[in-house]
Amino acid sequence: MTSDQYKLLLQELARVAGLADSSGLIDHGRVKIGEVDAVLEHNPDYDENLLQVRTRMGTLPEQSDQLTRAILEANYVSGYGGECVFSLYPASDDVVVTMRFRLVEALSPQELWQSISDIARHSSEMWAGIVAVTQTSQGRAPSDMRPEPGMHA
Repeated sequence: MTSDQYKLLLQELARVAGLADSSGLIDHGRVKIGEVDAVLEHNPDYDENLLQVRTRMGTLPEQSDQLTRAILEANYVSGYGGECVFSLYPASDDVVVTMRFRLVEALSPQELWQSISDIARHSSEMWAGIVAVTQTSQGRAPSDMRPEPGMHA
């Protein structure tokens, strides 16, 4: 998808999302999806069919050894082969989830909005699960975050 095609897609996405002011989305890729702040990044020089959706989950607390471990485990267990990763924004202690999304020319603005909304929801659920794990006294992960017997490669 060329830069011009992507810009047209964002203009239609702003309409579908009901944004009163689309300048943040069009100019910088910023959009609020429910309670989640997201940035859509498209770099056609790198890969014209790749869209990265970055969602800000929260701030890493000072005493965060268990949380850091849970984030790294989530990358391993629920990272979908690198398609969804947790990271720490270099300029702050903000935890960010980045998901890759393939752009195709037949993609409608409604499909894109649904996909990034799903990404935001899923990221929020993963973050809530990680935070919950670190708040338990034993630090045990829920079953969906731990590999089950027989599930190892």
